[in-house]
Amino acid sequence: MNTDTFGRREFIKYGLISSLFLLSGCSTAQKKLTLRGVPNSFPSEFVNSLSTGWEFLPIKDIELKKFPYHSSLLEKTDLIVLDDGWISDLPINSLQEIKADNIRNNFSKQTSSFLDGLGEDYEKKLLPLAVSPWVIIFRNEDSLALKNKNSWEVIFSSSLTNQIVFPNSPYLLISIAQRLNIVNNFSKFKSQAKTFDDRNALNWVVSGRANAAVLPLSRCVDSLIEDPRLSVLLPQEGSPLNWTVLASPSLPPSSFPTNWFDSLWGATYLSRVISKGFLPPTNLSDLRRKNINVPLKYQATFLPGESVWNKCWSLPRLSFERKKDLAINWNNS
Repeated sequence: MNTDTFGRREFIKYGLISSLFLLSGCSTAQKKLTLRGVPNSFPSEFVNSLSTGWEFLPIKDIELKKFPYHSSLLEKTDLIVLDDGWISDLPINSLQEIKADNIRNNFSKQTSSFLDGLGEDYEKKLLPLAVSPWVIIFRNEDSLALKNKNSWEVIFSSSLTNQIVFPNSPYLLISIAQRLNIVNNFSKFKSQAKTFDDRNALNWVVSGRANAAVLPLSRCVDSLIEDPRLSVLLPQEGSPLNWTVLASPSLPPSSFPTNWFDSLWGATYLSRVISKGFLPPTNLSDLRRKNINVPLKYQATFLPGESVWNKCWSLPRLSFERKKDLAINWNNS
């Protein structure tokens, strides 16, 4: 495994295709502003909340394989919605600042910690839109001899040896190991791994080729609800957080549509978005007092209690040198 595995790259590098500018003074033939993103990587309700002056153009897998990220910036786009694993690939000097002070002033401590870990330049040019915890999903849990079932320690159960699909990110796995006081010897993780496969983790478990997988909650909700063989764990030590963020290659800071955020997390969509495994970047205490429509047995996972949520953590952006060092430690263990 080399350093290119870092960053939780669930998708091939994001290509930013064309962007259309709003033509002022031409009321009869206005061109729409464009939001780009990979479908199913963020709440679809965000697209539903778009005003008539915007349109969503999906980035397709075939495009991502053909167009390198930096070269595609030669063609403009207005806003991008993307997973935080791609932040290090964003050329910071090509992005506009996103102010939106009315949103930023209400960010939770978790969100502020995430932004602090990006560094000042990125902090001003990215806006967290939603967050989802990494979880462990099991197939036929009752038939497995699992130990420490509420902890990350469960992944070391003998019944999961060579049966877990891990994300293809040493950085994320090392962060979990550190929570378990495992330092510089990651052979225990490797012995449990069926494979390291971000994109197909859920398919491995649903098909029965693996007994468990580690992935963001938002990526397994539909199967979790529909397939009674599946169960999920948000460990008591907390979990890494997977962030959905917005970046602006060309939209002026004063033009950022804050009404999108208000609509996404307002009464119309709130329950629906949370039931898909996403949480807002604002304080969760108010949400726990609301009637959020999620299955009773999963409420502690979809709306974690403070004792667990406060232990969750974000992965700070790493320098190339630090990524290289972590990769060497991982490969040599």
